[in-house]
Amino acid sequence: MPFHFKLKTLLHFRQSLEHQQELRLRAANQQVARVRHLIEQMDARRKELHNVHSKTLSSGMTAVELQFELLCDSELLRHRRELEQQLARLEQLRDQQREIFHRARQARETLETVRDQQLRLYQKEAARREQRNLDDLFLMRREYLRRG
Repeated sequence: MPFHFKLKTLLHFRQSLEHQQELRLRAANQQVARVRHLIEQMDARRKELHNVHSKTLSSGMTAVELQFELLCDSELLRHRRELEQQLARLEQLRDQQREIFHRARQARETLETVRDQQLRLYQKEAARREQRNLDDLFLMRREYLRRG
């Protein structure tokens, strides 16, 4: 009689659930990386504008041009703050998803541990049965040879 784990269906469900949570965690990590990249691009753009602004300021710039440059920088800073707030929210969601994933993994590992313990017990019992059968065979053969 082969080994049969009675909670096999539940184990498959836990494995599926863990995989699903892992995919959600990966998606959350990608969202965080995307917003971080946007912030890096924003910083690079501000630095580029600052360099251009410094060059044009030294060569002469009208007050309107200067005001426009300051307005652009102010808008970029406002947008960067929005991205930082979005990043903080996404990081919080990612951390929550990481916790959900770890709980799903622990639930799966717990069931696998139970399965492994039951398998070891089954194997030990099977070995005992086999040894008992061999012992019985030996005793029957010895009895047969003694009578024969």
